Amino acid sequence: MQNREIIRELAKRYAEIAALPHQQETIDGWRTLNGLQSTRPMVRIDQLPWEELPWGEDQMVNPNGMARQLERRLRMTLYAWDHFKADMVVLPYIGISKTVRNDRLGPDAEVERKGLSQHFSEQLKTIEEVQALQTPVIEVDPEEDERRFAEANELLDGIVPARLTGIGRHSGLWDLISTKISPERMLYDLIDRPEYVEVLINKFIEMESGILDQYEEHGLLEAAPPEIHCTGAFVDDLPSEDFDGVHAKAKDTWTFSMAQMFSEVSPGMDEEYNLLPMKPLLERYGLVYYGCCEPLHHKIDIVRKIRNVRKISVSPWAKKEMAAEAIHGDYVFSAKPNPSHVAMGAFDEDLVRKDLQETVEACRRHNTPCELILKDISTVCNDPQRLTRWEKIAMDVVKG
Repeated sequence: MQNREIIRELAKRYAEIAALPHQQETIDGWRTLNGLQSTRPMVRIDQLPWEELPWGEDQMVNPNGMARQLERRLRMTLYAWDHFKADMVVLPYIGISKTVRNDRLGPDAEVERKGLSQHFSEQLKTIEEVQALQTPVIEVDPEEDERRFAEANELLDGIVPARLTGIGRHSGLWDLISTKISPERMLYDLIDRPEYVEVLINKFIEMESGILDQYEEHGLLEAAPPEIHCTGAFVDDLPSEDFDGVHAKAKDTWTFSMAQMFSEVSPGMDEEYNLLPMKPLLERYGLVYYGCCEPLHHKIDIVRKIRNVRKISVSPWAKKEMAAEAIHGDYVFSAKPNPSHVAMGAFDEDLVRKDLQETVEACRRHNTPCELILKDISTVCNDPQRLTRWEKIAMDVVKG
């Protein structure tokens, strides 16, 4: 009983925060930004080195199961809110994802781990091996979903409701392929075996399209999700006008896609072997967030060929001015400040401020809506205050 009381005490504070008027104000800010209207840049911090942060792991009392999942989630949410909330939104419910199994594409990755690094074995070496791949038949478990939903609500005791939520699909197929085939080999194949590359990407698109059909059939997608790729996803465009309120289709939700192994590939080759083949799949969705760590400042014109892109990632390796000029208000400039700025030997506030100001000023010069998304943070050198200091600088910059 004492273990359950811990969850309920945490849930009470969560509920108090979720009920603040600030939450709706922040949601409105994301809606304005994602509607490409004039507003201040929005800020998020995500993908954190939780092992270096004192979020309360040593205070965990629930050993396993749903109780442990809820306690962990509540503690992490409260820690982030207290120390670097930026423009995070604490929702008035706890989402419990629906169950789906056997929805992965291609052979299981064969991984050799050395510390934090991973080495993937080479697979799918021939066209014949690729052509032999089959679209998985997914498995759902409504009974298990109802059991988990009921258990979560019982633990939360009405303080904050649990809600069964759908699942977003990651449409970065080249990033998935990189766990089966090394990026180095693929770069050679683009020159030496273009026919193989064409068969490969089309086969993965075929399989992903089949998975998406099954997600729609089983009602697994989440209409108008609150987040997409570490950013606020609130937007007036979703769900679609003919959404029935229950069974979301791809057109009712976001997806995100990227081709990080194409960082050093020419725009023409990127278009031929990535963006144009991916176009029919991506355009099934209501909106698309495109890009991740690959620099896209010189590829905005080909990204434009995907009609429903709404956000474009501008990585630390992109040229900000060129990207802002090319985007020019037609998309959200999703800036990715360099995470090394919180991982250096000493935290340099002047460096952080200069970097963020350059981004915001470039976007203002070109009337481009902007968000600052600090992510992919592998370490803060065991100095959690760096995230708090980064957030304060970022909020000062965007409100200045």
